[in-house]
Amino acid sequence: MASAIEDLLYMGAIRLEKDKAILSPKFSLVVSNIRDSMKMQVASREDVMKMMYYSLLIYMNEQLKLPKSLTMALGNDMESHRESMESGTLVTNYVAVLSEIWSQNSSVQ
Repeated sequence: MASAIEDLLYMGAIRLEKDKAILSPKFSLVVSNIRDSMKMQVASREDVMKMMYYSLLIYMNEQLKLPKSLTMALGNDMESHRESMESGTLVTNYVAVLSEIWSQNSSVQ
């Protein structure tokens, strides 16, 4: 998970503040937009993971400037073959870290 945190810091999706990780403002905006546009209920851990997964894909496209076709292909491949893809393991770890950070910080507010 330390590697996932390092990668997310590098991507600018999270940042460290006062000895804890928080979602970056840009990533938080994507999360908020996803939650609002999809009218997502985040009542369970699975809901939070799904929201973070979609948010990460959109963030990669919009903020990291990955081509939309590549981002969509990655998302489609992940949904079909995640267990057999090395990138599937990485994205799953990213989503787990993002979900944990979101859950910890949203319960504080």
